Amino acid sequence: MRKFVLLLALAGLVYAGEEHKHEEKGDHGHGKEEIHMTQAHIEELGIKLYTLKKEPSGKIIKMPAEVEENPLLNYSIFSPVEGIVRKLYVKEGDRVKKGSPLAEIYSPELANLIGDVQMAKVNMESARKVFERDRELYSQKVIPYTRFYNSMVEYERSKGEYEALLGKLNSYGEVKGYNLIIRSPGDGYVVSQEVALGDSVGLDSLLFKVHSHEILWVYGWADEKSAMELREGTKAEVESSEGNLPCLIDYIGHEVDRKTRRVKVRCVVKNRKHLLKPGMFVNLIVRTGGRPAILVPKSAVQEIEGEKVVFVRTEDGFEPREIKVLKELDGYYVVLEGLKEGEKVAVSGTVFLKTKLVGVEEGGHAH
Repeated sequence: MRKFVLLLALAGLVYAGEEHKHEEKGDHGHGKEEIHMTQAHIEELGIKLYTLKKEPSGKIIKMPAEVEENPLLNYSIFSPVEGIVRKLYVKEGDRVKKGSPLAEIYSPELANLIGDVQMAKVNMESARKVFERDRELYSQKVIPYTRFYNSMVEYERSKGEYEALLGKLNSYGEVKGYNLIIRSPGDGYVVSQEVALGDSVGLDSLLFKVHSHEILWVYGWADEKSAMELREGTKAEVESSEGNLPCLIDYIGHEVDRKTRRVKVRCVVKNRKHLLKPGMFVNLIVRTGGRPAILVPKSAVQEIEGEKVVFVRTEDGFEPREIKVLKELDGYYVVLEGLKEGEKVAVSGTVFLKTKLVGVEEGGHAH
């Protein structure tokens, strides 16, 4: 009898323990089971992330667009003198900083000017010595004023000639020996090299093209109705296969293209991590109206047991999170609960993450 009572007590403890486990799992749900993955593994699988932010939850205008150069940050470098290319510091494809040397050019014109400057300096120094001597003699009343005056005029003349020639020389830029050093006027990439060592160049000779891709222009084409809803200064987003970047609309065309019936819209974008390249076809996304809310791309959402779940990036991997959705909005869900601004969610590889999560639930351990 005593053994029977003991067995019943043990059975009760086991049942209570299982019930506790069941309740614990039910409390945690999808929001607590974490999928452990290293950053290297995430990159290997090509899982892309999207940073959540509050945006207008009204209408979304999506238009085709193309990335173009920013002409304000592009530089065409010509030779300021006629001469011979003696040295090249860069080649096509190199990244340069403002002031970086690009080439050295020997110029006979520059060599003659340097000679004239040196001669003018000698004449000025000679005239200065005569002037200082005559000034001393005149103060002692040894020479007449006219002689002192003439030496002073000669010194001023020779000084002016020297300074004029020196100014002309300095206007060419930095001189090394008899060579003129050509430097980059700004940061960027050498996208075109038009000269080789020994080439003869002149004032109309293009040497290099340097383009900065730090800030680019994105031109979108909005239909007539959508264009009426856009305003300069409105925040927008550039959507590309490499990721999304924020931009700012700074120009809306004043006419409708007769062939496409669309209006040109320009957005200025800071090209972080050089995701964009001139010539790329992208989409320009503008959100207008509506109260600010968290918008999550539909590609980030998976359905598990009838609930919408996203995978939030954590230090150790991903945390599946159930969300409550208000509505769909042109490829996005407007989220009521479950996410907050600044969090990062997976927008690709979510099927893999879902499979991994389902494996955790069914097998009781991570696969």
